[in-house]
Amino acid sequence: MELPQYFDEPSVKISAVKDGEETKTGEHQSELVFFIEEHERFKIEDLLESAADLQGQTLCSSLYKVTLKNNAVFAVKRLKKLMVSFEEFGDTMKQIGKLKHPNILSLVGYHSSNEERLLIYRYQKRGSLLTLLENYAEGKRDFPWRLRLSIANGIAQGLNFIHQRPCNKVNIPHGNLKLSNILLTEYEEPQISEYGFHRFLDPKRTSLYSSNGYSAPEKILTGQADIFSFGVILLELLTGKTVERSGLDLPKWVKSMVREEWTGEVFDKEVNKAGRQWAFPLLNVALKCVSYSPEVRPTISDVLEKIEEVVNAQEDFSFSSTSSVDSNQRDCCLLHTVIPENGETPGSNH
Repeated sequence: MELPQYFDEPSVKISAVKDGEETKTGEHQSELVFFIEEHERFKIEDLLESAADLQGQTLCSSLYKVTLKNNAVFAVKRLKKLMVSFEEFGDTMKQIGKLKHPNILSLVGYHSSNEERLLIYRYQKRGSLLTLLENYAEGKRDFPWRLRLSIANGIAQGLNFIHQRPCNKVNIPHGNLKLSNILLTEYEEPQISEYGFHRFLDPKRTSLYSSNGYSAPEKILTGQADIFSFGVILLELLTGKTVERSGLDLPKWVKSMVREEWTGEVFDKEVNKAGRQWAFPLLNVALKCVSYSPEVRPTISDVLEKIEEVVNAQEDFSFSSTSSVDSNQRDCCLLHTVIPENGETPGSNH
């Protein structure tokens, strides 16, 4: 693995740690802190001697797929240009490492020194939600409605956990929610990745201050900005369109379609075929999430409640054996009115 030469310096040693407890050694204050069982841990030398493939890089980081000699596979993110002290970074990562949720990619461990920081995760071979949606758009695989709804619910569950559980009494928003940062397990459960370090990056180098399609208009790292990004992801799941590489202003496009009373044309073919009646309530939620003013965006707990209502209603509809209940469920969803931002009604010219 091609990593900086200073890792080979004899003064750099590996810390013996347990459950995120720190033991510093070496004149460079280097350390390898793990949040996994003892038998799964390894040394920096193991990384250096392992096969590594560069998966991607930005101005702020590089991502490697690393296969150890025992065939264990990890994703190693090398961070650059951090605006944080050695101590604050370590304290924050120890808090992040303690967070365990099925819809958040757990931090396996980290390396921190005065020169560089590395974050270590388990590699998810299924890839990201971006890959799934792009493969679907290219006709390489199916992306059924029920899977989309399950993924939306899982992302909301994970984000709710992040927002409701402050780290060290300081709420840490995600700051970079997008399709490529939503990874999929072997069972296609979503896991939010890259949580906890975006507040340490140089703002001028991050997506927070760019027009990447997910950034909230206010360009501030807050929970409300996360809600905006989640709203864009929800729109992507409903429309089948991706913004990460196309640069499409998806909220603007959807709002224009709703104003012109073409709401039904928003949904992609798979949603129209199997889930259109359930998609209208989610479209309303997504439009509220991408409201221009952060004050009027819902909290993630409110969003999660609405999504779970749709999940439960669909399950009741599917398993119901009485036509009267089926009819009520259908009417409830099909007659759902999509309300554009600022209270406009569909077709309004104002």
